[in-house]
Amino acid sequence: MPGASPSTAERAALQAEMDAHAATRPEQAFLGSYPGERQRDDEHAWILTYLDVLTLVIVVFVIMLTFMDPRDDDPRAVSASPIALAHPDRSALIQPLVHPSLVSLPDLDEGAIDAPSGPEAVTEPPPERETEGEAEAEAEHLRARAPEGVDVVEQPGRMELRIRDDILFGTAEADLRPDGQSLLQDLLPILEDHPGTITVEGHTDNIPIATERFPSNWELSSARASGVVRYLVTRGLVPDQLRAVGRADTVPIAANDHPQGRAENRRVSLILETDSP
Repeated sequence: MPGASPSTAERAALQAEMDAHAATRPEQAFLGSYPGERQRDDEHAWILTYLDVLTLVIVVFVIMLTFMDPRDDDPRAVSASPIALAHPDRSALIQPLVHPSLVSLPDLDEGAIDAPSGPEAVTEPPPERETEGEAEAEAEHLRARAPEGVDVVEQPGRMELRIRDDILFGTAEADLRPDGQSLLQDLLPILEDHPGTITVEGHTDNIPIATERFPSNWELSSARASGVVRYLVTRGLVPDQLRAVGRADTVPIAANDHPQGRAENRRVSLILETDSP
């Protein structure tokens, strides 16, 4: 009948149809059953992700702090495991963890381990290549071998053989005289026995020279030093062992205000280097 209520079978069929519809579209059924609830859950879902990430970061820092040793800033510190740090009085736990480069530490003195490092550390100067007694003995040996007209002067790290310019060269000249060549020939045994560098220095007085060949004392002193080196090379000395330097009047050994002092300043020096650079 039109006005009659549905029977039990009809209600059951209607309920089954509604349940089937809800099962096929669960999201719409959920939103229809709880209006606005799904939207609120989506808005606050990021908080859970944020808390997870924050928790992981805290855990990482806690692990790092657990394995961190305050002695790491000290280069002499020995790294140890957390078990050894928890039992500092048990050296047996730390011993297997010593770095291989520090295995020989027990063989060192305690003072060596506690010695200061850096700018405040006191370092012993390197031993000198030769003592004063050895240098003096070498100088005496050279004086005994040097020919007449050559003065042997002992200087720190080298020996200087001084020759007056009038023996080697004429006035304002740079060509070796026969007497100068003979003197250099007599010096050859000493120079050949020297294993180091031999520097030939030309020196003048403070009276300026101005000739066509030598516009100044620099050219004159350099030409004289080069002439001596050239002669020594022709007599068999190794060229790489020799060098020529012009000093002009920059290294006087006497006052230039009187003739005797100027005569002493006009010289050629053969420097025998005894210390390597």
